[in-house]
Amino acid sequence: MKRRWLALVLVLCMTAGLTACKGAKKEEADLTETEESLEEPKPLGNQIYVMTAAPDHGWTGQGAAYAAAFVDEINLGIHGDYAATHYIADNGETQNEQVQEILANNDAAGVMFWGCDESAAEGQQVLIDAGIPWISYDRIIESTMNQAVLNYSGDNWQSGVAVAYYLITNGMTPESTLVQFSGDASTVSERRTEGFKKFLLGQEDYYDAESDEIHKMEDVNLGKVWTQEEVDKLCTENYFEYNCEWSNEKAKEYIESNLTSWIEAAKSTDNTLFVFSMDDEMSMAFLELLSGDTFDDSVKGELETLTVYMSAVGGMEEMYAVLRGDNEELKTVADTYFDGLMSVYYNPIMTQTAIQKLLDYLEGTWDYMPGAEDYEPVFIVDSGNVGEYEGFIGR
Repeated sequence: MKRRWLALVLVLCMTAGLTACKGAKKEEADLTETEESLEEPKPLGNQIYVMTAAPDHGWTGQGAAYAAAFVDEINLGIHGDYAATHYIADNGETQNEQVQEILANNDAAGVMFWGCDESAAEGQQVLIDAGIPWISYDRIIESTMNQAVLNYSGDNWQSGVAVAYYLITNGMTPESTLVQFSGDASTVSERRTEGFKKFLLGQEDYYDAESDEIHKMEDVNLGKVWTQEEVDKLCTENYFEYNCEWSNEKAKEYIESNLTSWIEAAKSTDNTLFVFSMDDEMSMAFLELLSGDTFDDSVKGELETLTVYMSAVGGMEEMYAVLRGDNEELKTVADTYFDGLMSVYYNPIMTQTAIQKLLDYLEGTWDYMPGAEDYEPVFIVDSGNVGEYEGFIGR
């Protein structure tokens, strides 16, 4: 009996010892995990970085202002459990430095990247290498676009298509004088020029997103499309083009120096002058110069005898005020010297849409493949429908 009791005590002691050993081992593991977490903290991963051009003026300025307002909403908790930081820059090199700061912060959930210029590709590549999701907005840089979560902007091809449709509808021929106010050397200007030519060649139709109608070149040009030779003639003979850097002032300098040459070219052919302007700022420059005393009455008189149609792209309230007639002075100028004026709707409110698309991606509500492209539809706004739209403050 005594032996059985001793054996039972021994078994109980061994069981208790094993239990104690297991408990000690678990406590040791917990301490190890705590030490590791203190030594190598995990990034928060809830920080949204919004990178835009400096909010100076025009479309760019208002786009950056919309971005700043959306960042404020994120930080108020309106768009989920994220914090947001707004970086602004004047050039791509500064943006590359900002990307290095984002990496050093070690908390990025994603980046909305509105590149200032082509050199910003370096910063975008850094994000790619670091595995940080990013959306390319407005200025699409071709060397990095395939590795963006999404490439998003207004439809620049269709902006050029819409201008070509408008000018052809109002009588532009291969013999006409064409003046082109370009923005810069980016994909924005390249795509608008490409779309303009593709419509003339019948390779791309104008989709009017306002009316949900499709317009073909042959429908507005007596059943015919232009040949490549005819497009080349328009864009070489009696053709004037200048990179105005999206600037009202630079456009004014160009117009002031060249208006008499445009008039002479138009008079030498069919007395028509067509303006392919890529931005409201640059078209407003033409109106503002004609309203002042920069040109003498003889030059203005010659311009008045021509058939002149002018386009624009954007949706500035200043341009809409002319189209509505609210700005009586510039409305009188437009009616005196131009036979028609319009602006392709391309509102910078889409900057907020780009940020929202990044949030959608992070929340998993996503329909895009990496490198996909998505573009806001555009359409023509003129005196006939301008009352239906609110312009953005350009200056």
